[in-house]
Amino acid sequence: MNKLILLLMCSLIVSCAHYSPIYWDYDEWEECDFSGIGKDSIARLEWSKVPGVIRSIDGNTLRKYKKAKLSPGMHTFEYADYPAEFGVPLPINGTIEIELKEGHLYEFNIKYCYWCIPRQFAVWIDDKTTGEVAWGKRPDWPSWYL
Repeated sequence: MNKLILLLMCSLIVSCAHYSPIYWDYDEWEECDFSGIGKDSIARLEWSKVPGVIRSIDGNTLRKYKKAKLSPGMHTFEYADYPAEFGVPLPINGTIEIELKEGHLYEFNIKYCYWCIPRQFAVWIDDKTTGEVAWGKRPDWPSWYL
């Protein structure tokens, strides 16, 4: 019993450390330099629905993040995905240049149409603050297509 309690206590202590697998990728934000910028003046981008797809922001390589806090203005994002069973020999990748507005929340999305011939995919960024598409185009195939 004492060994079990000791094991649980050690697990709890380790889970609070940044080196713990429990801590990795949990609600982390990639941040830029915010000197002179108010907390409400930042722009936020999330890609948690498709983790690992955003590869770099403004030339800075990302590995574990699913969200980013950025200063308003122009930013460049690189994305890459390797869809399983999509029938495409090369990865789907590209570059997005977008002007982010202060205080807005953006969401990156990518969707594949497995029933479409030829295969199609859509990449877009939603501005969750206004409800509009900030970059790209939503899928134009029927919603019942996979």
